[in-house]
Amino acid sequence: MPEKIHEQDILNFALNLEYLEAEFYTYATTGKSITSFGIGTKGQVSGSNPTTGGTTVGGKQVTFSDSESVLRDIATQIGADERAHVVLLRGALGSSACAMPNIDLGALGFGFGNQNDFLRAARILEDIGVTAYSGAAGFLKTPDIITAAACLLGAEAEHAATIRTQIARLKIPTTALDGVDLIPPPSGQAKQVLSVKVSDGLIATRTAGQVLYLAFGGKAGAKQGGFFPNGLNGAISASTEAATMPVAA
Repeated sequence: MPEKIHEQDILNFALNLEYLEAEFYTYATTGKSITSFGIGTKGQVSGSNPTTGGTTVGGKQVTFSDSESVLRDIATQIGADERAHVVLLRGALGSSACAMPNIDLGALGFGFGNQNDFLRAARILEDIGVTAYSGAAGFLKTPDIITAAACLLGAEAEHAATIRTQIARLKIPTTALDGVDLIPPPSGQAKQVLSVKVSDGLIATRTAGQVLYLAFGGKAGAKQGGFFPNGLNGAISASTEAATMPVAA
């Protein structure tokens, strides 16, 4: 984290993550970028990301089973939500909004081959997103921004709960991301369908650096990699070590 963090920095950090989620779901459901929906991607940049908006690679439309049309509906609604989040944050930031960075949706090595891979990847993105918003909450001071961030966190939490429930229902194996990741069954405990800690009824939090450790492909002290081959746009750009504190379930 930079020594002095402004609300604008937090919003741009969130916007980078929302670009990633919006591109993931939009490609998975339509095979296209969010730009095909008339959503702007130009803005302020850092490093070698283009001011005109980055390029996204590694995504394609997912083939959902006809017997699981609910999954297609879920993915479609979440995609619309994530695009709306991008529009909201860009509107709030105005001329200070960061451009969409270059994005590699294939960074995990899975996500678009079938509906199970899609759910595995979606679970990772949603759980990261929820903990990113909760971890950044303490840096916000303006009432209107706090309210908007709370609404965004609520939406991301609903997305995460829905995806995790489908993983548990379909018995899709998953792997823990770090020390605070509570994975759903069948790989996790039966009581851990949701990412809420049984010990206190709260979700975990991650610092921005811990979020970027995951987004950059498990790299500490990095400024690019994984989903963001040329890094993020904005003041918050460096990863730290992974979140390792065990969480009592």
